[in-house]
Amino acid sequence: MLLLVLGSIILSLPFVQTRLANYATNSINKDFGTNINIDRLRVSLISWDTSLKGVYVEDYQKDTLFYIDELTTSVLSIRNLINGKLEFGGIEIDQLNFKLKTYEGETSTNLDIFVEKLDDKKPRDPNTPPFYLSSTDISIANSHFRLIDQNQEVAETLNFDDLKIAAENFLILGPEVTTEIKALSLLSKKGLELSKLATNFKYTKQQMRFDSLNLLTPKSHVIGNLVFDYNREDLAQFIDKVNINATFIDSKVSLDEVNVLSKQFGQGKEVFFSSSFNGVLNDLNIVDLFLQTDNTGIRGDFNFKNLFTKKEPFLLTSQIKNITTSYYELRALMPEVLGQSIPSSFANLGQFTVRGDAVVTESSVDAQVNINSAVGSSYADLTLTDVNNIDNAKYKGFVSLIDFDLGKFVNSSNVGRTSLDVNVEGQGFAKQSLNTEVIGQVYAINFNNYEYNDVSVSGILKDQLFDGSLLSKDENFKFSFKGLADFQGIENNFNFVASVEYADLKKLNFIKDSVSIFKGDVTM
Repeated sequence: MLLLVLGSIILSLPFVQTRLANYATNSINKDFGTNINIDRLRVSLISWDTSLKGVYVEDYQKDTLFYIDELTTSVLSIRNLINGKLEFGGIEIDQLNFKLKTYEGETSTNLDIFVEKLDDKKPRDPNTPPFYLSSTDISIANSHFRLIDQNQEVAETLNFDDLKIAAENFLILGPEVTTEIKALSLLSKKGLELSKLATNFKYTKQQMRFDSLNLLTPKSHVIGNLVFDYNREDLAQFIDKVNINATFIDSKVSLDEVNVLSKQFGQGKEVFFSSSFNGVLNDLNIVDLFLQTDNTGIRGDFNFKNLFTKKEPFLLTSQIKNITTSYYELRALMPEVLGQSIPSSFANLGQFTVRGDAVVTESSVDAQVNINSAVGSSYADLTLTDVNNIDNAKYKGFVSLIDFDLGKFVNSSNVGRTSLDVNVEGQGFAKQSLNTEVIGQVYAINFNNYEYNDVSVSGILKDQLFDGSLLSKDENFKFSFKGLADFQGIENNFNFVASVEYADLKKLNFIKDSVSIFKGDVTM
């Protein structure tokens, strides 16, 4: 016992602690070409408790990779420690400063270079095992993390304060890191708070895994699995080259928290979702999306291209199984670039359901969709351009309406339920901006409280103007029309030829006289 006490006294001396620290780190530095320094090491021969002060790991540019102000642990094997095999019990770390950095002109981070040194890819002598560090559990507090890429316009990508981590079964074996993170919390410089993250984490030179991921913020809760696959050089072009495979179930995200990173969404919205993600961030597939919020539900498959860059054109390709929503709900949910592509006249539909396919860019929409609402049913196969000014956008394609209240949609009290199939080419969705060529068949249209049937149309249609030809085979209004009828000005302007085979003006609600039959030709 006297020898143990004496040994403890000797080992507590500053120069002895420094010698022990240098001996352990020099062995590692010699074997792996690293630069690890420990200012002070204290070991108790009675309890094997160990305290390290000033743990410094230098990167290949002689800057800080990470620095630990104080680390306390218990050494499980002094013999293995002397031989470079670091086996610890619980580790408590205070004031970790971790700087993950990609230098200008480089594609690898300083951590990649450090990890690479731990595996030189050369056949090892069996007597020279790979770098080994293990701990039964790790606790980190009062720490700081920065992610810096000097090749980007904004070099500092992430800056986290108040970093806290509780983890178990921590292991570094050569270039691989595994651990069970029980609780990770932090506060970003932008004000986003991560209350708790738990996951089974694994890092290799080709992959990062976050299995059994459970992420909690003050307003969000995400559950799932997340995997990043990459070659080491891909990390410098993360959004374009690092492949993502993820599955999320029964998760909730607050759009207010997303807006902290990018103000693209409406305020005060929470979305509940399940889905699978695959691809790179700038070519991302969202598969089997099921999303709900308030009175909106979305189901479908979506591909986003160039969502995280302004250098290439944005593109969304969607297979919509079902979107049930309203105009204002949908605009608040969608990124700003997409919300601008919804015509304001859709507000008149109330709650509606969309099914079909659509391709959306920043300036165009190509859609083949069925839309059902209280106003009626419709199908559209349209290509829209100039959608940045959506109410005056240009379009070309085919539209079918089935028992559709056209008057309510365009805010006209004279027009009611309509069924038609027409080809259209023109511009404008609002009543005042409408200017389109219409060719097709009107099966039924209610005008002035009378339903006209079997009308062929070909002409230019504007608000209170028609220039073209009509052929009606309605039983109470059989006629042909060719020319211009303009009601836009103070005085009406007519220039047409009409041949009326039969018109019952009373049934058409034009007059109330009992004698109301008209036949003849009209030229104006």
